[in-house]
Parts: sequence; structure tokens; C-alpha cells
Amino acid sequence: MTYGKFRKTFSLSIPVDRAWQAFTDPKELEVWQTGTVEQADVRPGGRIAWEADEYGQLVWEIVDVDAPNKLVYKEGATFLPAESEVTVIFEEAGTGTRITVTQAGFGDDEDWETHLENVGTGWAQTLAALDLYLRTGVRYDRFFTFQSGLGMLTDDVLAGSLVRTVQDSGFAADAGIRPGDVILKLGTAPVFSRTDLWMFTREHGIGEDVDVAFARDGEVITARAALSEPM
Repeated sequence: MTYGKFRKTFSLSIPVDRAWQAFTDPKELEVWQTGTVEQADVRPGGRIAWEADEYGQLVWEIVDVDAPNKLVYKEGATFLPAESEVTVIFEEAGTGTRITVTQAGFGDDEDWETHLENVGTGWAQTLAALDLYLRTGVRYDRFFTFQSGLGMLTDDVLAGSLVRTVQDSGFAADAGIRPGDVILKLGTAPVFSRTDLWMFTREHGIGEDVDVAFARDGEVITARAALSEPM
């Protein structure tokens, strides 16, 4: 992974046509994405749009289509602070399909490294719903389940969850957390990675007062603040 681009390749034990359907058919998208698809015009210049509950409207603006082998779309600044372009390639691989997802257009600034790490984790957890459905027939959303937010972005380093940016207001700012701090604990739970942070905000709601411990300049600092809205 380099600045400005995320790429993930994975395989599904289904034919290419079936994999294509999972990414373009409204009912299939509703299984592994979130909300209700309101429009699905899979042609250049068309769009796939759906209401995603508390996240508002999500839109894929279709750029290029070569069914069932390539889908290119633009995604607005919903979960990320800038528009990006996603290319999905579907290839036969034995008895299944190899899929390569590339999300790009963020720019080359090093500050985007944190966003790209979040994109990677987000794709992995969202695609888990797709694979679960195709393997078992079960629809179960485990990604779009955030109840609160922390008001910060972090990187996973060997030491743990390293803070990169802090919003002007929110939990992190109120707790006195700064870029460069390493989060050690939330509540009574130790923190080793962003997935620990995500799990915590999926279990605890906005406004709940939470203890946090973080490392800075040779000492452990403890604070308490209220959880903020999801980012």
C-alpha cells in the first residue's frame, strides 16, 4: 500500500457472473452494504444510491462498466473527507472468482496514510458480510454498527494505536489526547489496535463518560471524557 491508493485482492468460490451480481444488483448490495438501494443504474454516467440509515445517502457514480469483468465508480466524501475512485476487477480463478478492489484519488500526502489504513480495515469488515452471505445465506451486518466516536484517527504500530489526528471537539480533545500519543486503555479494556477502538465504540453510546489511558513523553496519562458522535 502506498499513499493515495488502497488495493485488496481476494477470492470467492462463485462464478464471475454471480460475483458481478453481488456488486451491482440492488438486493445483493443491501445484503452486505447497509440501508435500502433507491437507484441502481449500472451504466457509465449512472449511479447506485441508497439510504444508509444514520449515515445518510451513499452514492456510487458509475464511471466505467465492462460487465462482468470491470466496474469503476466514484464515491463521495461520506466516510472519508475526499472523493475517491474505486475500480473492481472480476477474474476467473479455478472454480471461483478473484476480485481486486483498488480505491484511489486521495492524493499523495503522508497524512492520508491513516485514512488508507481505515479504508483497508473497513473493506475487510464490510466484505466479511458479503462472503458470509455467499457462503451461508445469512445476512448479518457487523460493520455499520457504530454507536459513538472518539474524535481521532489512529495508525496501528507495534506499540499499539498511535494517534495521528484529533478533531477540534469530541472525546479525544476533551480528554487532552494529542497526535503522537499511544492509546493504552479505554474503560477497563486494553487497546492494541484500531479494531479494539472500533469494538469499543460499537458497544458504547454517545455521551457515555469513559476513562482513557495513553502514553506520552515517558509517562502514562489518564483522563475521562464523554464519547462523541461517530466520525
